Amino acid sequence: MTCEDCREEISADLDGESDADGRAAVEDHLGTCPGCRAWREGAVVVTRAVRTAPADPGPDLVALVLPAAPRRRVGPRAARVGLAVVGVVQLVLGVLALTGTTGHGDAAMLGADMAHMGHESAAWNLALGVAFLAGARWVRHVAGLLPVLGAFILVLGTLSVVDLLAGRVEPARILAHGLVVVGFALALYLGRQPAPAPRPSAGRPPSRAPGGREPLSEDAGRRHAA
Repeated sequence: MTCEDCREEISADLDGESDADGRAAVEDHLGTCPGCRAWREGAVVVTRAVRTAPADPGPDLVALVLPAAPRRRVGPRAARVGLAVVGVVQLVLGVLALTGTTGHGDAAMLGADMAHMGHESAAWNLALGVAFLAGARWVRHVAGLLPVLGAFILVLGTLSVVDLLAGRVEPARILAHGLVVVGFALALYLGRQPAPAPRPSAGRPPSRAPGGREPLSEDAGRRHAA
């Protein structure tokens, strides 16, 4: 651990954002670095002074802010009803496709030929790829993939078994769908992991910890008391 990393971890500890591994690494570094020990002592004093200082009074702006606040035009209830309607329509379109509304050759469902139906399938596969990449980059959003992926795998698996028994698809094509199952399993695993604690930017001054907690180590507290 470098001095810069150590001081960043100390700042995170004072803000209540460090973990046990980080605190242990800091203690190991402080045992051999008097400069960082002095920096932590100064940071403890500054943080305590900031937390115990009285807040400056400010003007009451409620009467000015509330009239200027934008009014909500569509409430959550209306949005939920609209979303439910969209879901019902999507289900109807899917049922129509499964029950034979889609024709053969140039015949089409709602004006779409087979080439466009293939494009729709390709668009879905591309969207899945983008979603998996986004979930790998921003893990905190990966849980949003699970309901859609789970429903898709359930329906696709059922229809694939039916088509396989009827001789309408080759086994190799069914195996290709296993990639989606693997992606779902990985997304499920990541979605169950605890969210990582945010790391402060290098060199930022310590601030009040959430809830007013002051996560100082026992060694720092003894030094300050002395």
